[in-house]
Amino acid sequence: MKKLGLIAGNGKFPAIFAREAQRAGYAVVAVAHRGETLEEIAAAVDELTWIYVGQLGKIIRTFQRAGVNQAVMAGGIKKVKLFGNFRPDLRGARFLARIKGRDDDALLRGIADELAGEGIEILDSTFCLAQIMPAAGVLTKRVPSASQWEDIRLGFRVAKEIGRLGIGQAVVVKNGVVVAVEAVEGTDEAIQRGGRLAKSGSVVVKVSKPQQDLRFDVPAIGVETIKTLKAAGGAVLAVEAGKTIFLEKELLLRQAEECGIAVVAVEA
Repeated sequence: MKKLGLIAGNGKFPAIFAREAQRAGYAVVAVAHRGETLEEIAAAVDELTWIYVGQLGKIIRTFQRAGVNQAVMAGGIKKVKLFGNFRPDLRGARFLARIKGRDDDALLRGIADELAGEGIEILDSTFCLAQIMPAAGVLTKRVPSASQWEDIRLGFRVAKEIGRLGIGQAVVVKNGVVVAVEAVEGTDEAIQRGGRLAKSGSVVVKVSKPQQDLRFDVPAIGVETIKTLKAAGGAVLAVEAGKTIFLEKELLLRQAEECGIAVVAVEA
């Protein structure tokens, strides 16, 4: 059985990816981050090593010892960890001293280059996941109103622009006004902040960045996103078709139906 490496971040995505890769016939060798990766990853992979954020050398050694030459990054690492719970090993410290930018793309591309230099290719994080990336269309019985479609179009343009600037990937819109923009806090907290300002009926739009590298940071939506949107009084969730991963897709859409939230996938 061919081995596939997994660099696991936070959320449910790493375990979901691992199970999909196993269904495709791969044995999954994972490195998981303490304080970030959910414990459930242990039951979803074939081999597991726990590391601290920044232990780049340990990632490389783990994969090389296991005979892994291809890997996927799944799940994020909160940026705040770079200012707190961060324990780089010697390889990680050297990498950070050498890299010029500290934005997500610069860091992740730099890590991918470091691994490639050691014979470990980073694949697109959409590898094996075509079945949980929705095509364009309305995905729920509830359909957005005409004014909500206007908010979706506005949100799509704004989200693409903040993505281009490296700020975030999601915005909250109501009645033609952008009430919240995602930054370092993440999508769920941006939704909560937008809900406090919009009160009810808000539209959340999440897209890929124009310069999106599909190896990492591909937009992902889960059941928790729907719960957060419901609690914030949101009415619509719009994502970019073909470039958004739906974690627990069937459960997510069922939850949206129960909450009266319209979910749509929009083409760029």
